Amino acid sequence: VVTVLIATEEAIDKPGQGVDGLKAAGHLEELKNGTCLWIDASNSEPCIGTAGALQWHLTATGKRFHSGFPHVTVNPVELVSDAVKEIQDRFYKDFPPHPEEKRYNFKVGSTMKPTQMASAKGGINQI
Repeated sequence: VVTVLIATEEAIDKPGQGVDGLKAAGHLEELKNGTCLWIDASNSEPCIGTAGALQWHLTATGKRFHSGFPHVTVNPVELVSDAVKEIQDRFYKDFPPHPEEKRYNFKVGSTMKPTQMASAKGGINQI
């Protein structure tokens, strides 16, 4: 876990401070390959939450066979689809929109969206 506390980030008369100074000194390098939660309420506006991204991976292993015989295969795409649906349903149940979001005209609440998918290469007639 890395914690970064930043002061005078926007003080343009003091170059080399804030995020720019940390980047120049190489202190942010280890954040490139892992989860990063960026918490920032420095503009004195109401802060109900903040932006961030969590990296996660989900792998399913199936049983390959000809698509004409789906009854003898295990389709990992279907397994992952069902699992992601369950994970998202739970996320939105546990983290519903905050009641103040509309008041402050927030455009988007908390979301959990998969952004990449990969599968084994093979013939289009294979599951």
